[in-house]
Amino acid sequence: MNEHRAGTTYFVTLECLLHHPLLAPPGLKQMLISALRETKRQFGLSIGAYVILDDHLHLVLIAPTESDFHGPMNYLRARFVRAWRDDDKTRNEDMFWEHGFRSRLLVDADKLRQHVDYIHYDPVRHGLCERAYDYRWSSLRARVEQGHYPEDWAVMGPPASISHVLAQRDRISRLTP
Repeated sequence: MNEHRAGTTYFVTLECLLHHPLLAPPGLKQMLISALRETKRQFGLSIGAYVILDDHLHLVLIAPTESDFHGPMNYLRARFVRAWRDDDKTRNEDMFWEHGFRSRLLVDADKLRQHVDYIHYDPVRHGLCERAYDYRWSSLRARVEQGHYPEDWAVMGPPASISHVLAQRDRISRLTP
């Protein structure tokens, strides 16, 4: 993403219940991408970046106005759970997501870039791949095809742009019991 689009931009994290790797099966990751596309269409959102890991999802979303984004996030969670339950009728709806979600308003282009880079590097941080480009469940490949990133982006280590995001996460985790 080379430009900051009009609207309100958020960095959002959805976590699986008790951080269990409930999203590990590729079919569930694909199901979540479908729910994300439906949410995007339903609410007129733009998705700046996303990554689906085994136990959580990060995304940058741009709402067309300064509207409440809880509606789209609740819709996404419910849409996914509905598809998940339809896939196996023995599943319990209350057993997938942690209550609520974490969000942060991104107020400028620098913060947006830091969080987009963080999202794209996260699979490497979690040891799921050696090169961010190789991770299938991320928007990075699309951004490479669009010319926003080179295919070998961050192969030499974490980009400097994410150091601020990592430091912020460390401060929050020290404060959280």
